[in-house]
Amino acid sequence: MKAARTTDDPYVVEAVLRALDILDVFDGSRELSLNEISQRTGLNKSRCFRLLHTLASRKYVERVGKDEGEGGYRLGSQPFERAAGARRDVREIAHPYLVRLRDQFNETVNLGLIHSGEILYVDLVESQRPFRMSAMVGSRMPVESTAMGKAILACLTKEAVRGLLAGHSVRRALPAELEQVRQRGHAIDNEENERGVACIGTAIHDGEGAPVAAISMSGPVHRILAREREIANALRVVCRQICGQLGGPASLPAKVRMERGLQELPQKDSINLYRRGGRTA
Repeated sequence: MKAARTTDDPYVVEAVLRALDILDVFDGSRELSLNEISQRTGLNKSRCFRLLHTLASRKYVERVGKDEGEGGYRLGSQPFERAAGARRDVREIAHPYLVRLRDQFNETVNLGLIHSGEILYVDLVESQRPFRMSAMVGSRMPVESTAMGKAILACLTKEAVRGLLAGHSVRRALPAELEQVRQRGHAIDNEENERGVACIGTAIHDGEGAPVAAISMSGPVHRILAREREIANALRVVCRQICGQLGGPASLPAKVRMERGLQELPQKDSINLYRRGGRTA
């Protein structure tokens, strides 16, 4: 029996709409069973399986477990690669600087942007020391508890921050923390995301002062916080240099850039979030 349409728009392709419904039920890299996906989308298991199989063939989802009756599904690499590609200019420009920072401090250096209300890691250069953290390219972390997230939030208006974090549980202390970030010129994550790990982050601005991404340096708490000022200064220098390559003033002090760069944020999407052509910030 032919399934009933869920929209009156004759130009909407129902199968594509249903496939997008499936992608929407995933929370970051969380694993979901076929039964869970079926219940959340309202699709029967047979149709749900066929759509998942199609999405998996293009790496939008991936199977966890080999047997059809076991395991589940999680987001594949393609959504993350697409999101990263939306700011490929920043990623390509920033990568050599990430390597340089890693070589200078021998700590892990990350590049991230805000996507769907979370920080999406789009590049990462690992420390050569035997200390590994959970973050990897494609990982998602809460905006309000990461150094990269707070560095970007500090460049936005209060209204924009509220809009971006709508539906998320936010600490009451966050506004005061963001004010501290503006005053310091860098953000700190002191074991907020991962026990034993600290991060220091600063935002990257484009040629018009909008925060397009952020860089952070991560490592054991005692090593990172002991060199906080030195690391923060190095991150600010690098972010200014990247800003210069994006058409902005490479010599503008970080605090002034934050004050000038306070932006409205109309949509919670990584492409619209940063592309100035669509009135973004």
